[in-house]
Amino acid sequence: MTEPPTAKAAEHRKPTRGQRAAAFGFIGAFGLTMLTVVLTGLYVRSPRARAPETEVVTLTIGEPRSINLVFDSRATLRDVEFTVDLPIGIELAEHPGQRRVVGRAELADGLSALPLTLVAREGSGGQLAARLRFGEDQKTFVVDLTVAPR
Repeated sequence: MTEPPTAKAAEHRKPTRGQRAAAFGFIGAFGLTMLTVVLTGLYVRSPRARAPETEVVTLTIGEPRSINLVFDSRATLRDVEFTVDLPIGIELAEHPGQRRVVGRAELADGLSALPLTLVAREGSGGQLAARLRFGEDQKTFVVDLTVAPR
């Protein structure tokens, strides 16, 4: 006949120190993995992560500075409308006092440059936005402008 179970057999054994360390290590690694996944997801979804880097140009008040906006086209485009929007206190040397300048030109196949001579009259800078429009298609390019004191 079999003996009834004793009190010792009914007790659950406590995990050993090695088992506890292994469990703690597994839970810690799982937690760090989840934290990495969440933080990576937040970074990828943030607008700053998707935003392209913009060029920064520093101007000195009263001194003209020439820059070239370079565009790459797969084909020659005739009658492209260029719109340049400037921040307060910055103007094109060729169009003093105007914050928006609109023009039309041909955009050649390959690389084309739009030379601009900028003059800071006051302020701290801002963003220059150059918009190209051809038919229904439009593309905007941004340059950050900073103004240094004389």
